[in-house]
Amino acid sequence: MTGIENLGGFILAAIIVVTTPGIDTIMVLTRSISKGRTAGLYSALGVSLGLIFHTCAVTFGLSLIVAQSVIAFSIIKYIGAAYLIYIGTKALLSKNEQIEIKPAEMKTDSAKKMFFTAFISDVLNPKIAVFFLAFLPQFINSSAINTPIPYLILGSIMCLVTLIWCSFLALMGSKAAALFNKNKNAEKWMNKTSGIVFIVLGLKIALTKR
Repeated sequence: MTGIENLGGFILAAIIVVTTPGIDTIMVLTRSISKGRTAGLYSALGVSLGLIFHTCAVTFGLSLIVAQSVIAFSIIKYIGAAYLIYIGTKALLSKNEQIEIKPAEMKTDSAKKMFFTAFISDVLNPKIAVFFLAFLPQFINSSAINTPIPYLILGSIMCLVTLIWCSFLALMGSKAAALFNKNKNAEKWMNKTSGIVFIVLGLKIALTKR
């Protein structure tokens, strides 16, 4: 009814993507360590809601294009597949450069400003826009690819997973940062796992028919 295929697979992939260390992870942990839990939680809310913006952009932009043109669908499909395979290969071949998270000197900012800056950082990140463009359609049935409901559902799930994870990081604060800094092998295998997931998803979308 919703037009979604393999919801369980999507949730698993979303968890792997979200928990792989990145810009959002560093932002939330740095703020929670430097400014306290409230700052970390507002930052977590900001980066999570930023994903809703990208969801809506993909939903109402991509679905309209796909509904209008078979050629457009094919172009988007192969660009998306190539992008996922590219970032997957990059993750697999990347050197294990440890991300070190330290408390940073930060000016006194209101909670609202913490939220707003985190939100804007996600909204203005073109990599997230391209990722959503490539990622979401793979879990949508071809008969529903030009309808908005499945995009909105999947995007909302992605937002929820991000909010839960980033809120956990904000609450754990320095403990979570210490774990990230200490466990180099965990970060390495998280990157390798996410790389494999991206490549598989890229191949899947390349073989998808309209």
